[in-house]
Amino acid sequence: MDYSQRLKWIENVLQAESRGLQQLNSADRNRELPSPAETTLNLPLKHISLFRPEHYEAGYAYPLVIWLHPDCRSEHDLHTVMPEISIRNYLGLSFRAPAIDPEAPDNGYRWPDSHLFIQLFLSQVEQTVEELKKVFHIHEDRIYLAGKGTGCSVATRLLLQSENLFAGAALLDGQFSKHDFSQLENRSLKGKRVLLDPNHAQSPLSTQRLMRLWKTTGADVQLPPPTQLEGRNLLRALDYWIMEGISTAKLA
Repeated sequence: MDYSQRLKWIENVLQAESRGLQQLNSADRNRELPSPAETTLNLPLKHISLFRPEHYEAGYAYPLVIWLHPDCRSEHDLHTVMPEISIRNYLGLSFRAPAIDPEAPDNGYRWPDSHLFIQLFLSQVEQTVEELKKVFHIHEDRIYLAGKGTGCSVATRLLLQSENLFAGAALLDGQFSKHDFSQLENRSLKGKRVLLDPNHAQSPLSTQRLMRLWKTTGADVQLPPPTQLEGRNLLRALDYWIMEGISTAKLA
């Protein structure tokens, strides 16, 4: 995959979206998004999906959910995942994993188990978010990673690598690598939030071990309520978890 390719088709989508944005009142003119003719996007990745919430309001700073799909899936999962979380509360963004199984190329895409890849990918995520801010109103302190399966391994490493960009990570039905926490030294995630599904699959790390590792970073680790675990309604649990964080921040 050529990570330097400019994403022409998604630029057109974003410009079409911006035409439908409501005009802000005069008090908010300083935050008004540029017109499509004035906006040039330089997105670093080719395969990206976006989700714009129903009744999008340009004057409101939306939390951003960055969905990291499991192996054998793709970025297109975003369009079924986000409505199950909320159709109105969040902007959504998803990236396609770069690896394919050469023996089964039709079985979707896979994430490399590589720290070098994570470093490159983190830079590309940061660039993508900055570009999207040109046309969407994203709350800088409410950018959340959300992963499923091996996407949880990627989310874990991204959060550990970046102490500033992400507010936290939701790790659902997680599949973790033993290398995910190999670079914990001097990592401080105080003030960051982690939602950990105890029913993670195919992981060499127990829930108790994962919680201890996260807590050594200073992160606030939570488990979904038992009622949501029983129904496996974890995407709704993600919504409640993010909104709880927003409510807590407002009361602080």
